[in-house]
Amino acid sequence: MTYADSRLVQTAVIGSRGSDRAIILPTDADELARWRRRHPTYSYWCGTLLGGCGNELSDRLYRDKVCHFAHHAHTSCHRTATGASSADHLFVKGDLTAWAGRRRLKARASLRNLGTGPGDAVDFRVREARQHVRFQFRKLAHAEWADAAGRLIRDSVTVDWVFGPGAAHPATMEELYDEHGYLLRFRFETHGAVRRIRLRAEDPRRSTDWVPLDACAMTPEGLRVPGAQPRRRPGPGPAAGSGTGRTATPVRRSREEQVLALKEALVGAARFRTRPTWEALARTAGRDLLDLSVPDRVGLLVAVERTADGEGSPLLSALIRTGESDPAPYVGDVIAAVGCGTPATAAVLKRWCQREADRAFAVYGVPSRTAPPRLSLTPDGRLAAQQSTEPTQLHTIVHVKGGKVQQSAARPKPAHLAGVPLLRDAEIRHALRSARQRRGPRPRYAQALLARAEEALTRLPEPQRTELVAEMVTTRRWLDNRPDTPVRKPRQSRRAAKAAEAQKTAAAKQSGRAKRSQQGKKGKKAKNPLQGARPLPGFDPRAAKRPR
Repeated sequence: MTYADSRLVQTAVIGSRGSDRAIILPTDADELARWRRRHPTYSYWCGTLLGGCGNELSDRLYRDKVCHFAHHAHTSCHRTATGASSADHLFVKGDLTAWAGRRRLKARASLRNLGTGPGDAVDFRVREARQHVRFQFRKLAHAEWADAAGRLIRDSVTVDWVFGPGAAHPATMEELYDEHGYLLRFRFETHGAVRRIRLRAEDPRRSTDWVPLDACAMTPEGLRVPGAQPRRRPGPGPAAGSGTGRTATPVRRSREEQVLALKEALVGAARFRTRPTWEALARTAGRDLLDLSVPDRVGLLVAVERTADGEGSPLLSALIRTGESDPAPYVGDVIAAVGCGTPATAAVLKRWCQREADRAFAVYGVPSRTAPPRLSLTPDGRLAAQQSTEPTQLHTIVHVKGGKVQQSAARPKPAHLAGVPLLRDAEIRHALRSARQRRGPRPRYAQALLARAEEALTRLPEPQRTELVAEMVTTRRWLDNRPDTPVRKPRQSRRAAKAAEAQKTAAAKQSGRAKRSQQGKKGKKAKNPLQGARPLPGFDPRAAKRPR
């Protein structure tokens, strides 16, 4: 039996080996019988666009098991995907072609092989408007996606990405949230022998309903799904319907307009808990920001920070990152210009910006929460020692008739948490880091902080939980490498603990068995060899018992 015949083949193409008309064979015997009567002349093939061998298939009807396609005898095929979803790229190509015909769009849908097969992606191009929509099936690394997006945008006015299940990298999702405000998704629903595409738009907080392709529209700004609120601003390229192919001159806005647009983009990024690059900000706030030099960027960001809602507001410039997820180097100049100090090293800048980003997520996120305190910088650009963040005890004074009220004693802290302030969950990670930087032997303080961190893990959401776990791992390594850390007993796995317990139980049973055996031997009387023997002739035992 060949490899392909050892699995159920559910999809094929109709007509020839190179056809793009896909079909899912009905699995029920009665449904397949009706299908045969309606289409008596159809021939089925293991199509090359399915990644198949190109040989003809036969439809097998069974009453006692699932109906399926089968290769003819002595056929060799190495097709790996044979399930109902293996022809989804052909179904979406057919749906897009029919949709463009109903909309009277001069467009073309084509399959893309990105290295693993013809079903990696489907491209939909509107020729006159130079618009491009890519339906991505295979998951791409963020660098691959950024490279592909750069190539597509050079030849198109608008580019929209629609991702299948599990096809979007988290970093790609963040960048698209920054640019558009949402991410486009697709899935399929089976209707008889075909599958139909459904689309929706989603963001970190909500999603629209799944709608068919006919409910969507191709606008000058790109593909639109009902219920989605786009944030993308039109770029400096030609109008979508012009078809001239010439790049228009970008419109220069006033300084006030640029400041307002940049602040709106940064607040939106904080609301979605993302950290954009300057290029992503420019795609959201206006492409005329791309041409700004570093001094102009610093001046614009300083103007944004001076429009803050009040003293102590988060520094929105700290959200800007590079492609390597580090803070942009010029953010340090912004920090100094607004009077927050001058970071001495890149490590100090990264730590300071991370705390400030957490504060922005807390203030502008939905729902909002209490922001952690801002990190202070010393005159030489170092992080100042953290002050105690123990909350002030609130006392309630109760006046009663008849005298004083006896106050109950405060509940003592557990022994393993002694000396540790009552930190908020979001501040424990920073406290662990500062504990490693303190001078002198402080392993017990760090161990107590680790105990508090263990308790906070159950209350923290992602990604704060992941960041706290990473900080706990680093702190444990730091403790293990210190000579003044008390030696910890090595942790024993469950399997080893069960094996040791079983071995101890078996030894106890064997010891008890041996002890009982020895006691039994001691308690037995010596056997009398004359027991049960007959008395000698003439011997009267009664006479022997008479007293003389």
